[in-house]
Amino acid sequence: MTIAFFSILLVLVLSAISVAASSPNRNGSDTDLATLLAFKAQFSDPLGVLAGNWTTSTSFCHWVGIRCSRRRQRVTALSLPDTPLYGPITPHLGNLSFLSVLSLNNTNITGSIPHDLGRLHRLEFLRLGYNGLSDSIPPTIGNLSRLQVLDLKLNLLSGSIPLELRNLYNLAYINLMKNSISGSIPTDMFNNTPMLTYLNFANNSLSGSIPSCVGSLPLLRNLIMHYNHLTGLVPPSIFNMSKLQGIYLTHNYLTGSFPTNASFNLPMLQIIAIGQNNFTSHVPLGLASCQYLKVISFSLNSFEGVVPTWLGKLTRLIWLAMGENGLFGSIPRAP
Repeated sequence: MTIAFFSILLVLVLSAISVAASSPNRNGSDTDLATLLAFKAQFSDPLGVLAGNWTTSTSFCHWVGIRCSRRRQRVTALSLPDTPLYGPITPHLGNLSFLSVLSLNNTNITGSIPHDLGRLHRLEFLRLGYNGLSDSIPPTIGNLSRLQVLDLKLNLLSGSIPLELRNLYNLAYINLMKNSISGSIPTDMFNNTPMLTYLNFANNSLSGSIPSCVGSLPLLRNLIMHYNHLTGLVPPSIFNMSKLQGIYLTHNYLTGSFPTNASFNLPMLQIIAIGQNNFTSHVPLGLASCQYLKVISFSLNSFEGVVPTWLGKLTRLIWLAMGENGLFGSIPRAP
């Protein structure tokens, strides 16, 4: 009887352990289901994409736009780009604690970006571009320390860039283009973002200077800040970046001249567009060494001197705009 008693007791203990172990997963899945249904309820969904597919008769892991982890059956991706949803994002989305991808580009979402998204500590990709989102960028986005892609382009966002975005240590891509964001760029915003390759703040109302920390981004390939109200000097370190392929600073109020010595070194540069600013002095000689250069756009500045003869040696050059400066002489022909 003693052996039988202990056998029964062991079975009960193992069962209890099994239930305890599975309970958090089940509760987590229930939370994910409730969150997705709350997300769905916010949208008019005119094509019935969610109405016809997001039903409780099937597991949410099989719903369109949803990806789950295999072991725990938790939502890891919510991706519905180019799906006409129409409506605001529910704050409950912050409950998807295993989410690593949120992609809602071009879905006609409106309203503000919920502060609760800052609770998605596993999030790596946040794509909310081409929508009608308004108000300011929540400072809580700075809590997303795993974030690699922040894409908020072509919305109606306003206010300033939150200081907290400097905490996005793993950021590789940031695009805030074509919003109504104002104020200055935080001076230390890119002090701890060594993985950044793409930076686009174009077509906003940003003022102040370009932070010097931009010139310390070792992997940066594209610097895009045209059509703002930026002033002051371009940090000299920007002209000594080994990976930089594109500089787009057109239509600002930037001033000063360019380095003329060995500190001008842009071996991968393909496009430099700095027209409609207040740059002075000569066309930078360092461009003569940019063998991949395709576009030079320097119009509407205060450059002076003779049109450089080395322009004719840039064999890949397809666009040259240098009008309305103080330059003189003829444009050299390619050999």
